[in-house]
Amino acid sequence: MQSRNIINRRAFCAGILAASAVRASEPIVDLKKKSSPLMLPQKKQAIFQRPEKEFIDLEPAVRGSSNQLFTPEILPNLYGQHLIVALRSVHTGEETNLVVPKSLNVSNSAIEKFNHICRDWRYNQAKSMDPGLIQILAKICDEIKDEKRSISVELLSGFRTHRTNEMLRRRSVMVAKNSFHKLGKALDFRLPDLDLSQTKASADRYAYGGLGIYKNFIHIDTGPQRRWFM
Repeated sequence: MQSRNIINRRAFCAGILAASAVRASEPIVDLKKKSSPLMLPQKKQAIFQRPEKEFIDLEPAVRGSSNQLFTPEILPNLYGQHLIVALRSVHTGEETNLVVPKSLNVSNSAIEKFNHICRDWRYNQAKSMDPGLIQILAKICDEIKDEKRSISVELLSGFRTHRTNEMLRRRSVMVAKNSFHKLGKALDFRLPDLDLSQTKASADRYAYGGLGIYKNFIHIDTGPQRRWFM
């Protein structure tokens, strides 16, 4: 007589519940590891500890009437005759110096250099960037620099094509669909010679649009006034 394997109802239901619990625990349990089922904590990697080319700007979406558009005048009070903003792209290694006069009216040649270094490096496409970004950046740099007339700025992200922005959105649901980066109105940067805490207060004073403070870089844009911290 052929024997049959019989599972009672209670054991069957317990197995179903256990399977769900195992699936839910997959982010913290390594089922394939033989020595220990638990993953070591140091294997988890925070997003801002990844290589710099993997940085994602988690830009909140603008929500209609909840944000007010305004463009206040940035008073020109730069010390000396001009300030030199030494820009370096962390992705291409390109460097350029922007000469920002006391009037904050940058020359056409400086704007062209700014547009080029802020281009979408993945597709080598440039866009006319909002000159207000240069003014905001110059005011931030001027307030926190020492007696020198130049300050180094590392550029992480400027203009983004639609393709680049969609790629980043696939990696994070918090990347805005209509990011101001796509309009040439946003900039992600960091000041390598200064601690981020030295930059926060100045950025809050002069970033009249959007301001995002991240673990190791800053987002500014010339859109509606809003603030977020990551």
